[in-house]
Amino acid sequence: MASDVITLNVGGRLFTTTRMTLTSSPDSVLGRMFDVSSPFPPARIIDGAYFVDSNPDVFQVILDYLRYKSVIIPPTVPPEALQTQARYFGLDCLLDEIQMKKMACKLRINAGGTVFETSRETIMKQPGSLLAQLASNAAEEIFLDVCPKAFEILLNFLRSGARKIPPNTNVCTESIGYAAETLGINICLESKKGPGYCKISWIDDRRDKSRFCNCKMLGLRNHRNVSSADDWLVND
Repeated sequence: MASDVITLNVGGRLFTTTRMTLTSSPDSVLGRMFDVSSPFPPARIIDGAYFVDSNPDVFQVILDYLRYKSVIIPPTVPPEALQTQARYFGLDCLLDEIQMKKMACKLRINAGGTVFETSRETIMKQPGSLLAQLASNAAEEIFLDVCPKAFEILLNFLRSGARKIPPNTNVCTESIGYAAETLGINICLESKKGPGYCKISWIDDRRDKSRFCNCKMLGLRNHRNVSSADDWLVND
């Protein structure tokens, strides 16, 4: 019966729940294990409790998710450990929830000794970049061996899309392009001339009069800017 009360021995700790809770995700390992009509063999019983060889702290989060379809990860449970067990139990919906929480949480980035705080969502805006890959695997902090002032400009670019070097910024212009290439971040706009040609889209506001920066000035020596204004204007 769906209302059956079931006792689980998880890593030596006893949990009491219902068959309905355990089968609330029917395609999962637990769902098939405790579905009375499933050919999947149930866990073996030891002293009246079904034995599950799992970390009890992590399993508590999984059990609460099955009860309420909402995931709350306590500080004592590493998200990576929860992800591993959710994958083991075939709980794809929980894996999606964990990934969303990881994306939304705050991330500390140590760039050349200067620590920045931002959201994982901001860092993942270019998912194919090395920076995004590092962020997706990091728990709370990552270290980047790049110029911190250049990284601050790149971080502002990821946050707002602004291609600007602000006034009173003491940074080597070429280090911006070097940091972008190191981290796999695309900071250019493709010209209407086609692949391999970039618009001159970055503005340097450090002087009395703003000026455009081409790719070579930014240290992107393998990029090309076309000579005709009709081809590289930002609003073409």
